[in-house]
Amino acid sequence: MNVCTTQLADLPMITIEGEVDHSATAELQAAVDAAMTGDTESVLLDLGECTYIDSGGISVILGTFRRVRENGWLGVVAPNSNVRRLFEIVGLTVDDKFRIFGDRAEAERSMGASAG
Repeated sequence: MNVCTTQLADLPMITIEGEVDHSATAELQAAVDAAMTGDTESVLLDLGECTYIDSGGISVILGTFRRVRENGWLGVVAPNSNVRRLFEIVGLTVDDKFRIFGDRAEAERSMGASAG
């Protein structure tokens, strides 16, 4: 797994490439913790190059969702169909504080629309 943190609009975006399994959860958690500094209330996960997430990865994502849910939201960008299905199974997709975007451009447009 490779993790890189950048910005999209004014939000931190963590790009994940490869497989998120138990051996990678500490690295992913560290990236989330680093991104969630100060008054950051929302975060994006770019999963366009993420091929697999196991229960350890889901645990980190659920924990991140709990952190942002009260005052912000968690967005995922370009999850593949298997990862999207996993989010459906654990119930994330029924909450409006969990947002799925088809690509970065859609995420950026959505943030612009909600700001205006």
